[in-house]
Amino acid sequence: MVISQLRAPVTKMMQPVYRSLAKMGVHPNMLTIVGLGTGIVAGWAFATQEYLVAAILIFMSGVLDVLDGGVARVGNYASNEGAFLDSVADRLGESAIYIGLVAGFSTLNEQLIALGMLVFSYSISYLRARGEGLGVSLAGIGIMERAERMGSLFLAGILAHFFGAAVFVITLSVILVLVFVTAIHRFVKVYDALRLTSAA
Repeated sequence: MVISQLRAPVTKMMQPVYRSLAKMGVHPNMLTIVGLGTGIVAGWAFATQEYLVAAILIFMSGVLDVLDGGVARVGNYASNEGAFLDSVADRLGESAIYIGLVAGFSTLNEQLIALGMLVFSYSISYLRARGEGLGVSLAGIGIMERAERMGSLFLAGILAHFFGAAVFVITLSVILVLVFVTAIHRFVKVYDALRLTSAA
């Protein structure tokens, strides 16, 4: 939610970059695929405990995620299939990161933290899609939307590089709690809205 609120000023600031890339003939789908690739490699980096590399790749993935939408708008590339590809790539790239976290851990408790992050992150996305399909807007609802999750994982990678695995696990545990709270928040929001609609 916090990082998402920065999208509008960042988009305005990045307009010259969007136009330059569009003039160069860079297609937004190309940026989307490269962004997916950086997410997959970030997962590999977490699996091999290359925490700084993972953090840098997550940052790059975030930049590419901003760029593909901007280039699509200014270059008149915007399309439903492009938006669909972007959403699928986002989910796959994020999943690869969590799978990498699971693979990089050696204890069951640590692996369960990563698996919990995967499950509740998907729940957050599903609750928004399902809720909005039923007419309940969830834009900005919850503190851990995708941008915040990726920003938190970037921070976790930086902290792990400088302070070690113990701090990494603690940071991920905090992220898991926040992701869980966001999923519950969205569930309650949708359920209450639908209940009131039915009562009316």
